[in-house]
Amino acid sequence: MSDSNEATVKYALNALDCILESLGANIAIYLPQLMERLVVLLDTGAMDVKPIALSAIGSAAHSSGEGFAPYFGEVIARIKRAMALTGDDDTLALRGVATDTAGAIAEAAGREAFRPHLEETMRLAIEGMDIASSGMRESGYCYFGVMSRVFEAEFSQYIGYIAPHLLDTLRMDETAAFEQDIDDGSEDMENTDDDDDEDSPFKVNTAVADEKEVAADAAGELFASTGAGFLPYVEDIAKELVNLLEHYSETVRKSAIVSLFTFIRTFHKIAMPEPWKAGVPVRVPINDNTAAMIKLVLPAVLEMWKDEDDKMVVTQICVELRSIMKDVGPAVTVDCKYFAARERIAPK
Repeated sequence: MSDSNEATVKYALNALDCILESLGANIAIYLPQLMERLVVLLDTGAMDVKPIALSAIGSAAHSSGEGFAPYFGEVIARIKRAMALTGDDDTLALRGVATDTAGAIAEAAGREAFRPHLEETMRLAIEGMDIASSGMRESGYCYFGVMSRVFEAEFSQYIGYIAPHLLDTLRMDETAAFEQDIDDGSEDMENTDDDDDEDSPFKVNTAVADEKEVAADAAGELFASTGAGFLPYVEDIAKELVNLLEHYSETVRKSAIVSLFTFIRTFHKIAMPEPWKAGVPVRVPINDNTAAMIKLVLPAVLEMWKDEDDKMVVTQICVELRSIMKDVGPAVTVDCKYFAARERIAPK
């Protein structure tokens, strides 16, 4: 990483970032030398080098956990400065990575160590959500999800700021976003004859799809971590997640599935029921909120399964069904008419 060739430094940092994330406790002997060099690159490196260096610092924090404590102070100060940056795309890229890395640092440092920095970093992250950038909003959702895991119910105070952004993203019209990008972009595309079909399925904005995937993931994490604090927004967000089950992107569909089953599981956890008992009829009833969420989610998931052609999505459905039945019991599937209609589950 001391090479004078910028391209070589970037390649080395990308490789290092991947390695550091999986080192675990083995990182300890390398950490002092690594942090010394990474901080220098963050301070003095080229603008397109700084985000990679900061990402590597986040991976080092993730692997080292409590061992990152000696570096916490100097790193969090730099992160907060980067989270306040405005400017061109390169500057916003650094701000986005700083927002992501703040979450990694918080998990490594722990709730008590990070609490003095929570209010300021949350303010900066929420301000970043108002920047016209899908990448910035993705970073914000990642940060919110991590912070909810770290602070749990205490994080509920911020849900009122975050949930409206979630709904805006989940409801975003990707075709309109694509057309706006074309209008703001190259004039060479205005007179092309190949794009005359207004109903073309390819007129979509993949950046928005990525944003929806991250938002869907965050919705599940936020409800699971904050519980009752998220309740005012559950119904509206759950309906939008159900709509995403028909999304063209398999990663968006997969994220929606995971979060919808997380909603069922979280409602069940909030109700604190007795342990379920095997068999039907159901001997330990579930509460009304859990039953209503099952009624919303299960038919929609099983219906989309009929035509689902992505193996990873099908696998995720099976994983979630197994997990939710283990957690909630037979009440999940007591209405067997949905399963009877599923030929792939029980072929004749």
